[in-house]
Amino acid sequence: MYLAVLISLVCFSSGVLSNSLLSPCKLSDIPCIEKSVNAALPKIISGIPELGIEVSDPLFIDEIEGNLSIIKYKFFNTTITGYKDCSISNLKLNDDLTSLHYDLNCPKLHLIGKYEVSGRLVILPVEGNGDFELISGKYVITADCEMKKNEGNDGKTHLFIKNFKLKMKPLTPIKFDFKNLFNGQKDLSDTVHKFANENWLEVAELVQEPTWYACTKKIISKVNKFLKSVALEDIILN
Repeated sequence: MYLAVLISLVCFSSGVLSNSLLSPCKLSDIPCIEKSVNAALPKIISGIPELGIEVSDPLFIDEIEGNLSIIKYKFFNTTITGYKDCSISNLKLNDDLTSLHYDLNCPKLHLIGKYEVSGRLVILPVEGNGDFELISGKYVITADCEMKKNEGNDGKTHLFIKNFKLKMKPLTPIKFDFKNLFNGQKDLSDTVHKFANENWLEVAELVQEPTWYACTKKIISKVNKFLKSVALEDIILN
């Protein structure tokens, strides 16, 4: 996610951007890296126009599709806010820069957009389309990234994030609000909302993965755009 941008900036000093936003750290000094990343995070996610990197909070995603075993959903024109208040912990970065691990800790995430859904929400049938809103409390998203090196147009070595895997866990209740469930039948809609809001953890574990993978994929594209501007030969701190 966007945190890889921060980690890369901390690990490698890169001219004006690094000097103005971060305190340089040695690659082996993980506490220093975490401190610098968390101090710079609100500035970085505001975007880096000179590198063509857009703002990450709010984050806009055209379509999110969840084809799950018992429920299928689509989110359209989704806006996600709250990343600017997230922080990282448990950061691990191996010596050859091929593996990155961290926990993203978010106090609140807010999603709004349009939806379509059909299937079963754990035990209840559900269907509908319309506007939706999700408001989470504390969330932890654990990321394991595979990083690769290639030769850029400048003949120097550059990093990029090839693959990533996520684990997600909400720590506090989530508010679910889906307008026009069952074509506006209030009794059926109220039953589903009551179940979802009372069983928020079970519901989140069922449906959350496609949404967070879509968010991460969007931000990873911004991370790799930044990494193309960073040459390892020039900026690794010894």
